[in-house]
Amino acid sequence: MESDLNYITGDIVNSETRIWSIITTLSLAAILVLLAQQYGGDLFSQSADESSENDEIILLASTADDPDPIAQNCLDHSGLARHDHSNLNIYINGVEKAIPSSIGINTEVCNQEGGNMHAVHTHDASGRLHIESNEDIDIPIGVFFDIWGVHFNETGIFDYRVNSTHELIMTIDGVANYDFDDYLLVDGREIAVVYQERAV
Repeated sequence: MESDLNYITGDIVNSETRIWSIITTLSLAAILVLLAQQYGGDLFSQSADESSENDEIILLASTADDPDPIAQNCLDHSGLARHDHSNLNIYINGVEKAIPSSIGINTEVCNQEGGNMHAVHTHDASGRLHIESNEDIDIPIGVFFDIWGVHFNETGIFDYRVNSTHELIMTIDGVANYDFDDYLLVDGREIAVVYQERAV
């Protein structure tokens, strides 16, 4: 009698377990169907387009991607109609950024004997810009950044962009200037470009 009771009790427990398993499975299936309807499709597959969109790295636009034609001019020290110098200092969040030596010398564009320098270049890491041309032409500072291959205009410098928390300031001999990359280089000027947090 006791074994019959155990058998009946075991059947009830097994039946109850099966019922709850079925209820749980149906509930999960219903939740998945509702989620699929909510998000407009199959939750378990992702199109190639969606996958590639999520994997893309966002690249910032750069002024150096479309250089000024003057940035492509090559020359040497002979026959110059213009040979000026200005000093450039760049500060990023309070830290001075070094301007490398030999920017604009022996590049992929200008690398031939008698023409291995760009119109604006550096000979050392002092920030002294050499502004040279076979013609007496105006040369904007943006040409130097194009030759360097980095971004610079009113939207930012390098990979730093102006936004709600940061600003870009440019001064010429200590006076604010808003020409940024269009500023025409003049002999003997002290140029400072400062990317910093906005004052509160």
